[in-house]
Amino acid sequence: MDALLPSLLLVSPLPPARNGIADYAAALLDGLAPHYRCTVACEDWLAAAPGAAVVDPALAHRLPEAGGRVLHQIGNNPDHGFVLRALRHLPGVTTLHDPGLLHLHESTGESRATILAGLRHAAPGMAATFGAQLRDHGLSTRSNHLLFDLAGEVLARSRAVVVHSRFAQRRLRLTHGEAATAHVAVIPHPLPPGEPPARGAARARLGIPPGDFLLVTAGFAARAKRLDWVAAALAALPGIRWIHAGGADPEQAAAVADRARVTGHLDAANFADHIAAADVLVTLRFPSQGESSGPLARGLAAGVCCLVSDTAAYAELPRDAVIHLPLAGGARALAAALAGLLADPGRAAAIGAAGRRHALAEMALPSVAARYRDVIEASRDRPVAPLAGSAAPPPLLRARPERAAIAQVLAGRQGACRLRLDVSELAALADLSLAPTGLLPGLLPPRAAVRALRVEPDGLLLDLDLAGPG
Repeated sequence: MDALLPSLLLVSPLPPARNGIADYAAALLDGLAPHYRCTVACEDWLAAAPGAAVVDPALAHRLPEAGGRVLHQIGNNPDHGFVLRALRHLPGVTTLHDPGLLHLHESTGESRATILAGLRHAAPGMAATFGAQLRDHGLSTRSNHLLFDLAGEVLARSRAVVVHSRFAQRRLRLTHGEAATAHVAVIPHPLPPGEPPARGAARARLGIPPGDFLLVTAGFAARAKRLDWVAAALAALPGIRWIHAGGADPEQAAAVADRARVTGHLDAANFADHIAAADVLVTLRFPSQGESSGPLARGLAAGVCCLVSDTAAYAELPRDAVIHLPLAGGARALAAALAGLLADPGRAAAIGAAGRRHALAEMALPSVAARYRDVIEASRDRPVAPLAGSAAPPPLLRARPERAAIAQVLAGRQGACRLRLDVSELAALADLSLAPTGLLPGLLPPRAAVRALRVEPDGLLLDLDLAGPG
């Protein structure tokens, strides 16, 4: 029955990469399996995707059928450089997990000219002033990451773009305009597959006594996740145990070293246990560009009381499903909320239950996967912009692998073209290559320079540069 399903190429990092989007992609594959035969292009040769073949991205161009389906997963870190490069040559639907993408460009060696072009496209008025340090001296400032997004190329090269919040959709629309963002759809972050661990069993495995009040922060903690605010809030609440389930950048790790236990990267089962064991899961973000959160989805699914910053995507969550914390006086507001929950444990349970009801109604994996299917199918024929700085694609010509037939189709042409030599069996190509002059010199006119060659199941595809009209 699987053979009757259409094929889909997913381009994304996968586990064991220590990357939340890799985990997202692996979970999404489970949801897409009823709709597509999936293949994954992934740079990591250790990557595993049960139920799907994994291929090298360099070979991905061979996979999509005519009008084929491609789904890219792009985030703002160096693990996604190969996805950005693949999008340039394999347009499809793109999940834009973070509209910023400046760190992605900087950390994967994209040229300064490409980055400056992205800054000018996003905010031409500001780029003249705030991009001057990069333009004139090669210096990138922290403010650039807040002021600019480099999503313009993704918007232009994608048949559709998926974001996880209305905030992210509106932000893109305000920056890039209505016309450039008409194909942006909102699909919520899905819940992970399967049931979360039971709280009591998770606490037992982690050695957390039943009476301890456990606060968990989770995922890789960069500065914007504000572990410093959590440390300040807990200064007056010594009775709360704090575990950070994940890694942290050096600045954040130093800020919490005397208060939290930082676990470092955890495998999926251990990570799920830490979240399910929590009395509260604290997920802060400032500043935010509309990012979503895999740990938050796990916390909601597990019925844990979640405390979030009242900003961007988090502000869209129902007011009874989480506790929203104001950005002003963030540490004080967190301390007050935690003190209230300590005094009234039933409130935390009620909020956790409401959060789980919301998650099951809006974020269940089958529902999210069905919405992806709808976006993929509806956008298959949508045209995309040509590659930046590229001319129109060269004409594609076809001929039999005979010198006279090739001379006829090339007659009067010059410049770039693509020539397909139709051969019913590859063995025939091998026979032709035994000619004294060799295969291509025996078939092509002297004015034809071969720039690229690809063997396909029923022929040979040549990129040619013709020196002058024949």
